[in-house]
Amino acid sequence: MNVTLKDVSKHCGLSTATVSHVLHGTKSVKKETKEKVLKSVETLGYIPHASARQLKSGSSQLIGVLTIGYNPFFTDVLNGIQVQAEALGWKIIVGSTGEDIEAQQSFLDSLMQQRAEGIIMAPTKGWTKEKLKRYLNNTSMVFLDRKVPGLEEYTLATNNEQISVEAVNHLINEHSYKEIGIIYANTEVSSMEDRKQGYMKAMKSAGFSVKDNFIACGDGSIETGQKAMKKLLDQNPRIEAVYITNNQLLLGAYRELKKRDKKIPDDIAVIGFDIEPWMEFLHPQITIIEQPVQRIGEQAIQKLLDIKNGENKKTEELKNKLIIGETCGCIQSKI
Repeated sequence: MNVTLKDVSKHCGLSTATVSHVLHGTKSVKKETKEKVLKSVETLGYIPHASARQLKSGSSQLIGVLTIGYNPFFTDVLNGIQVQAEALGWKIIVGSTGEDIEAQQSFLDSLMQQRAEGIIMAPTKGWTKEKLKRYLNNTSMVFLDRKVPGLEEYTLATNNEQISVEAVNHLINEHSYKEIGIIYANTEVSSMEDRKQGYMKAMKSAGFSVKDNFIACGDGSIETGQKAMKKLLDQNPRIEAVYITNNQLLLGAYRELKKRDKKIPDDIAVIGFDIEPWMEFLHPQITIIEQPVQRIGEQAIQKLLDIKNGENKKTEELKNKLIIGETCGCIQSKI
């Protein structure tokens, strides 16, 4: 249930007029009075509404979509969201904050003031159940791709761990590689951690030890992808294959391999994650994990509707697909 101005007034023992003056700065009040009101606002998770007309109607028909970047993954997901939202007569407000929790919080506050009907967001690291409580109390929310501990039922994700196991197993079982490394984005978010865990699980299941010098990470950028590839090659001259869990890291890794005149897959095999348009120009054809981006967007709207209707439950992970090309060592593409 939404927290109202009257609730704040009752909680702090002051009139609604005084509370309103504090929140809108329309009249000078004593310091202790202001602190008392703000403490109640924080405790109750009250968020002022920007429009009295919207408050009266109870509907803004606005959906907020918060991403961490305008990369092809989120662009395609957004397309799926937009198609479904328009069919329902909802308007979309889109924001991109990068991996900045303060920027995300500011955007969420703005959406609350506009009485957004719901919010679909990719939460960056640092969010907790307690920090999100004030937003969950005021609107419906769906978390894309990333899990927040204790709020798993609000998450729409893909089978990152399972598909990573499948990818590494392909390198092991189909090509008999043993010296396999991984480059992942150390962003402290669940999707990347799941991909790393999938790699480790496959290696251990095959009876191979997981060595620290075969694990390299970056911040998800091209530059750190190149540095991570350099580290793997410098520390493991006999490395046979590498699983790269982010397309920006993949570009960086390719840059380092080209710099060293390494041939793919003759010198080192590669499997990447997430399809991008430029990949069709790669030769040999890349072996890549494809996410069902359009369906993720469509399902996000459906899950938001379920939550608004009080039918929230943990959603089964959507299935990613391993598309076999030639960079893994396969001679002919199966696409």
